[in-house]
Amino acid sequence: MPLLQVQGVTKRFGGVTAVNDASMSAGEGSITALIGPNGAGKTTLFNVITGFEAASEGRIVFDGEEVRGKKPWQVARLGMVRTFQTPVGFPTLSVWDNLMVSGASDEAESLWRAIAGRRAWGPPLESVELRAEEVLRDLGLWDRRDRLIEDLGAGEQKLVEFARQLVNEPRMLLLDEPASGVDPVGIGKLRELILSLKQGGLSMVVIDHNLGFILSIADTVYVLAEGSVIAHGPPDTIAQDPRVIETYLGQTDEEAA
Repeated sequence: MPLLQVQGVTKRFGGVTAVNDASMSAGEGSITALIGPNGAGKTTLFNVITGFEAASEGRIVFDGEEVRGKKPWQVARLGMVRTFQTPVGFPTLSVWDNLMVSGASDEAESLWRAIAGRRAWGPPLESVELRAEEVLRDLGLWDRRDRLIEDLGAGEQKLVEFARQLVNEPRMLLLDEPASGVDPVGIGKLRELILSLKQGGLSMVVIDHNLGFILSIADTVYVLAEGSVIAHGPPDTIAQDPRVIETYLGQTDEEAA
């Protein structure tokens, strides 16, 4: 059974249907890509899957559990987290503090612990600290740990967004435009990072407009147009699909040929 199953999901905003009867699945330990032109409904579908928007119709099943109607934090606690097109977090805090906030549990957070400082952390926050260091070293951010988020470049902010989610050791990570604003060298490093995370067993669903990047990392690609899935399959098949060429690239099959 796939780790994530989206079945007949529709999302309406008043009289506008942003996602229309969309179905897709993502297997464990795989990279599933979601592509399509601007306004196709990709980010809206991400929002619905992760609880930031309520589905109008359909089912969303993660690891055998229905998650439609759950809050984002409830979905995250089940092991499915997401990044955003524009990195979020606390811009005026350091990279390290952002990871510690992201990884802290309810048990670890209290007024007394905040006043007492590190000596009162105990096992919960000590484990977060160890995990944060591991993630920052893996992502090449260890020497940036004391830098404020707002002082980092776009590519490094994207990596910190990765780190904030990875510190929680999710089972599935949804990436919204991870290559956006990243230079060619950075994209190469991003590709290596994503593939290494897959080798480590992390399942991912990725949205991006960089078709070459997507086709180089994905196991399966779904194509959205006007809120509906019009094609899906392996990258090589999708790259040659006339419907994809016409809808996604804005060309007819004859023009592409």
